[in-house]
Amino acid sequence: MVSLQSLSLPYLSIRPAANNDSAGAIVGIYYPTMSYVVFARKYRPQTFDDVVAQDHVTRTLRNALAHDRIASGYLFCGPRGTGKTTVARILAKAINCVNGPTPSPCGECPSCIEITAGSSLDVLEVDAASNTGVDDMRTLRENVRYLPTRGKKRIYIIDEVHRLSGSAFDALLKTLEEPPPHVMFIFATTEPLKVPETILSRTQRFDFRRVSADNLIGHLKNIAQHENLIIEDGALTVIARKAEGGVRDALSLLDQISAFCGERITEVDVVKALRLVDRQALTDFVEGIAASDRAKTLAVIRQVVEAGIDPADFVSELLEYFRTLLILLSTPETEGLLQLSESELIEYRKQAENFALGDLLRLMRMAGEIHSDLKSGLDNRLVLDIAAVKMAEMESTVRLSDILTMIQEGGSLSMAQATGNEPSLFPSVGQKKNGSFQPSRTVTAPPVSEPTIPIRSINFAQIIAGWENYIIHLRSQSQMLASQIKMAEIRGLQDNQIQMVFLKSGEVSRQLVGKPDNMNLILRTLREHFRANLTVRFEVDIEKDYVRAEPESNSVSLADARKLVDNSPRLKKLMEMVDGEIIGVKKHNDGVEKPEIKEHTNE
Repeated sequence: MVSLQSLSLPYLSIRPAANNDSAGAIVGIYYPTMSYVVFARKYRPQTFDDVVAQDHVTRTLRNALAHDRIASGYLFCGPRGTGKTTVARILAKAINCVNGPTPSPCGECPSCIEITAGSSLDVLEVDAASNTGVDDMRTLRENVRYLPTRGKKRIYIIDEVHRLSGSAFDALLKTLEEPPPHVMFIFATTEPLKVPETILSRTQRFDFRRVSADNLIGHLKNIAQHENLIIEDGALTVIARKAEGGVRDALSLLDQISAFCGERITEVDVVKALRLVDRQALTDFVEGIAASDRAKTLAVIRQVVEAGIDPADFVSELLEYFRTLLILLSTPETEGLLQLSESELIEYRKQAENFALGDLLRLMRMAGEIHSDLKSGLDNRLVLDIAAVKMAEMESTVRLSDILTMIQEGGSLSMAQATGNEPSLFPSVGQKKNGSFQPSRTVTAPPVSEPTIPIRSINFAQIIAGWENYIIHLRSQSQMLASQIKMAEIRGLQDNQIQMVFLKSGEVSRQLVGKPDNMNLILRTLREHFRANLTVRFEVDIEKDYVRAEPESNSVSLADARKLVDNSPRLKKLMEMVDGEIIGVKKHNDGVEKPEIKEHTNE
């Protein structure tokens, strides 16, 4: 004989007959004990206090139960995994509890136990996705006249109610409007817009919100402690983001990752287990776009494809990355908009400096088009490669009003340049203000008319990426200027003007590159190489100097030569007259090291 315990079937528990009962009463329908229960079921809330981040719903329902103001129909709306069906079951327990209606069901009476086990005959859960027809609703309408077997009400929980057909909704209208006093309906849906207005007007609607990342992380931490899991904060953050506000999704992911990693879970393990897009890959891809580096963006696409990451997931993560940059450019107040650590905010702000709002909007539109292309049947690798090249080749956004303003002010398509007299050979040293460096002298470019140079904006990443090639281009025009420019640091870029800074002992170099002829050559080569109407501003940082390496024996020391020139007004004057550069130090017969100056000839 086969026992019920050995079968994977529910069985009945019968209570012995009372004095006048002809048969025993059914206590409940139970399932055999399972060897393992997934986290989403094991930690399912059983009271209103256990529900995560839906206080606006639970508070209203508890007040209604406390004042016995229970409606005959409720409509729970919201994204998946936010607690709609769970709250419906808790509300059913609160009504049919032996102490009910009560805001705090006991969880120990037979009615509460049956509802928790899903075996109550008074709480019927209907899946509207598989019972969509009018006949199903007619059967339900016929059954509502039966009284509850144990509890105070007969409660129908209809999940995904928007899947009902129009005829089924019509068949339900009259019963929903004037139900018997012992009947209550609770509808749940993820798409309330598909529910007819006639149903909405006959129910009380509650909208469930997506759970914030902070609330999800706190909830996952508590569960990890109960399960003796050691998990990094970064791993919890990744899981919370991937869950997209769904508690059930977060618990399912944690369950899957704990099976993959064991008791110790790191952020790297989460990325590997879920085959997520590595944050560094996204950063490299966006850096490639900012620098117009096609090779770098294509390399990231190859990395993503070889890692087996779903292309749609990569595009979704890329859109989220662009969204973060868009928010940082739009408002300085990021609290409540972005769930990022301080280090992540610094990284994103650095990236955001390379884009204008118009650039990000265009990039997001292009990323949205990729989603459609991925569904068109084309090879996914081909779609991603084409998109990567298009994004890297995208020109920066220039407003039409800016173009008109430049034309009106300058009379041509070249940007207006600051003008001024050439500074003296030995200017006074700048002063320090408020603890920050004050340049001793600023040299800006003289006006240069280049009507053939296209008007386009350029970002800092593009300047850095192309600077080495620019130095090579400039060296072909003037080796002296190339060597001087290479000594300067690029400190910033604003409105297509490059800020370059020589260190403390570079005053002579600043004056040399600031001469009108040299500045014109620098501007011309900058615009030829970067294909943008660039200007440049040279400054001297009097608070910082070049690091002077100790010269080796019998070696030529350029640093010492520059020091000799700085200390000798006569040598400075000589370099000015011959337009030369220091190429080394030569020891003469008298044993004294003297700088060797090479004179440049104009070609």
